[in-house]
Amino acid sequence: MNHIIETKRLIIREFDEDDIMSLYRIESNRKLLEFIPWYKLSTLSECRRQLSKIIDSYGRSKLNNWAVALKDTGEIIGITQLTYSSKIKAVEIGTKILPEYWSKGYASELTEAVIEYGLYKLNIGEIIAVTDINNTGAIKSLEKSGMKFKKYGYYNGSESVFYAADRE
Repeated sequence: MNHIIETKRLIIREFDEDDIMSLYRIESNRKLLEFIPWYKLSTLSECRRQLSKIIDSYGRSKLNNWAVALKDTGEIIGITQLTYSSKIKAVEIGTKILPEYWSKGYASELTEAVIEYGLYKLNIGEIIAVTDINNTGAIKSLEKSGMKFKKYGYYNGSESVFYAADRE
């Protein structure tokens, strides 16, 4: 499995087929998905199909979904991605961290590293993050990671806030 980024406490790496139960654990967590009502993989079968698509895409694109693992144990605690969103016509970063790992700085650490990777390794000019306007934890994490408020708007029918990072 290919490591994409390492931070002080995390490894961001490609998924492999053995990660199916970790992916399912994340995607079926109701608390985690509270602010993402439009995206749910609720069955193991749906997760298996999604994991297969993710793994198949690794050779074709630099914009992908990756597993987020603790460096000291290898446990997968989340998912991150850089993907082109046709809805906002920009590269979007997305992150999901299991609730038991919230408020420990993992999301900010992860977001900062993935943004740096996208801007400077992949030469992306701007990266956008979108979150529900009521998701105060995500907003705090985006700001802590250095992203700047861009605008309020709607995303998939939800009132949202948009943040951006670019090469300065």
